[in-house]
Amino acid sequence: MALLAEGILKTHWDQSVPVNLARIAKAMQLRVSLGDTGTACALLEVSGAHKACVTIGQSHPITRQRYGVAHAIAHLALHHLRPGMQRAICISDSYHADHNQRQDSEANDFALQLLLPETVLRYTVAGRHACSLQELAHLFEVPEILVKQRLADLDLALPKTLAQQLDPRVAEN
Repeated sequence: MALLAEGILKTHWDQSVPVNLARIAKAMQLRVSLGDTGTACALLEVSGAHKACVTIGQSHPITRQRYGVAHAIAHLALHHLRPGMQRAICISDSYHADHNQRQDSEANDFALQLLLPETVLRYTVAGRHACSLQELAHLFEVPEILVKQRLADLDLALPKTLAQQLDPRVAEN
């Protein structure tokens, strides 16, 4: 699955940060529109003619909308929907995936890989271009919890401030 996400980034990503999901969606022939999705973050539909459309909840914050689009791209790339099917993409406030639902768990992991590409995240952390969860979240336009999850997945640690190095009791950000 990681190779598939990397392949989509390699093929369709323009190397901009935050990742331009609209460009990737367009390249994958996924139409994106704003609308009313009820309580769902987004609604993904694949027509009988194999045309895919994701409607993003217009009342949701931009970070949730971006996650909804990344999640929709993941479901399409992983072939979770057949023509004539639709899927509501429901995101909890904590952004935790229901790991009892294999497809949602796969789409969650895939979305994280799209939103926070490994090479850029490693470069940013190693080069101290962003030194806190807040800075990384702002840079990638994602919630802090997703940054924290991706850092854990990649076994990356944020650099410690001088105060944290001198006194380990100083709380980390």
